[in-house]
Amino acid sequence: MRLLVDCHCFDAGETQGLNTYIRCLYKSLISIANDITFVFAAQNLPNIKRLFGHRKNIEYVRLGDHSRPYRLMVEYPRLIRKHKIDVAHFQYVLPWVTNCKTIVTVHDILFEDYPEFFPFSYKVSRHFLFKESAKRADMLLTVSDYSRKRISDKYNIPENEIYITHNGVSDDFRKLNNKECADYLSTTFGISNYILYVSRFEPRKKQVTVLQAYKDLRLDLQGLDLVLIGIQSIPDPLFNQVYEECSDEIKSHIHILNHVPYAELLKWYAGCRLFVYPSEAEGFGIPPLEAGACGVPVICNNKTAMGDFTFFGDNLISTDNTKLLHSRMLAILEAGESTENLNKVKEDIYQKYSWDNIAREFYHQLKGKFIK
Repeated sequence: MRLLVDCHCFDAGETQGLNTYIRCLYKSLISIANDITFVFAAQNLPNIKRLFGHRKNIEYVRLGDHSRPYRLMVEYPRLIRKHKIDVAHFQYVLPWVTNCKTIVTVHDILFEDYPEFFPFSYKVSRHFLFKESAKRADMLLTVSDYSRKRISDKYNIPENEIYITHNGVSDDFRKLNNKECADYLSTTFGISNYILYVSRFEPRKKQVTVLQAYKDLRLDLQGLDLVLIGIQSIPDPLFNQVYEECSDEIKSHIHILNHVPYAELLKWYAGCRLFVYPSEAEGFGIPPLEAGACGVPVICNNKTAMGDFTFFGDNLISTDNTKLLHSRMLAILEAGESTENLNKVKEDIYQKYSWDNIAREFYHQLKGKFIK
């Protein structure tokens, strides 16, 4: 079987959940699926060649510098026909003409349930495109049970026709030495005692919740810094307002980092005292798992797909409850978490969200659907 994978998202040069999903799923899959030829398509071929390497069952196809409509309406149908593709895997949106069997992963449809967090134009275009792609696909994937239920309900597709390929956590996080990472950050940036939140900036991610808690508790007076890592995706006026209301003294302890290389991001995760993730809505929610996999304490919101992360125990809370959030933050900062508990969380995460296990299950699904 010749399986084409749309990798155009890597051309943007940003690390997002979508990139992680494709990169980690297929890096694991290509090593076990020797009966599949993988055809990776992107504009920047040297970039994806570095990601997936060279094997007998890998080919690369260059995309032109075209707009998204042209790519979906003209370029992909031609490439699929030219390279004799049997199955093609796309994210969210399928080409209008496919010329082969199709897989589409609809990671979430949060804009349907939380329209207040998304621009009007985004909601209108995605509603039609995601729904039609989900209904037309020969194989429909999503990343969590929460997203499967919402897609089934909103688009009237039976749940048993929607397959789950979870997001996972790379072994890179498990291998980190927390003290070495903290020492590196202290030497390089002068920051060694900090609370961390990693996610792109947009209103639903609720960076403002962490900022407000940090400000209210005056954690700067305890020698704690706040580090927020992520690019701005959608402007968040409330966050900007709360930040501007902070005194210069508090601001001097707040660090907002936009583009952080992956190797350095790993160190920020492993070196923190506490990771807080108050996002309002997630189709999955990778960052708290990555933090937990490093063996650091995590406080995570219990809404939407994050409700599955029960291994966080008493730290899986409603972060909208300000009193509860404050008390959990102070408890962890004052007494810490036991090594035994942190190690148990780490192992639970890897048992359920190992990319190798996810790839093996996906391979089984592919064989059942297309290789009979």
